[in-house]
Amino acid sequence: MVRESTGLQERAREGDAAAFGELIRMWDRDLRGVAWSVVRTQTDTDDVMQRAYEKAFVSLTSFNGTSSLKTWLHSICYRTALDHVRYENRRRHDGVETLEVVPAVASTDGAAMANLELDELLERLPDEQRVLLMLTAGLGYSFDETAEITGLARGTVASRISRARANLDRWSSDVE
Repeated sequence: MVRESTGLQERAREGDAAAFGELIRMWDRDLRGVAWSVVRTQTDTDDVMQRAYEKAFVSLTSFNGTSSLKTWLHSICYRTALDHVRYENRRRHDGVETLEVVPAVASTDGAAMANLELDELLERLPDEQRVLLMLTAGLGYSFDETAEITGLARGTVASRISRARANLDRWSSDVE
């Protein structure tokens, strides 16, 4: 798979749309995870991914290879998601007060409840801490790779992840 991926990456860098599409299919789940951790809705994630993939394809010829193509794509998805959030925050929606709150149906499935509790805890984290935790703990990126994707210093990544983990530990003990 690695050899196949390397060949696809080279073909994609040369402008081969089919090779780029295949790489996107291989990496889409991880890339979507980064976008979702920032925007937090499926609809917004879809919008972000469309724009990010377009940006990436148009910019492929400028990819300099100092990082892996996958890391470079994660960076584009992350920055596109941040841009989307900034845009949406400026666009304030009127009429939100008229929306009706519908309570969720309770589930008896223990795994489902654990996922809901984890999601609630993650939602309490500041956006940046949640994204950094998703990149490292969720997607397995090293602190160095996460720093490259987000444009933060490695030490900043490490300290914010440490704070996020401490918050989650504290909050989860409050839940128990």
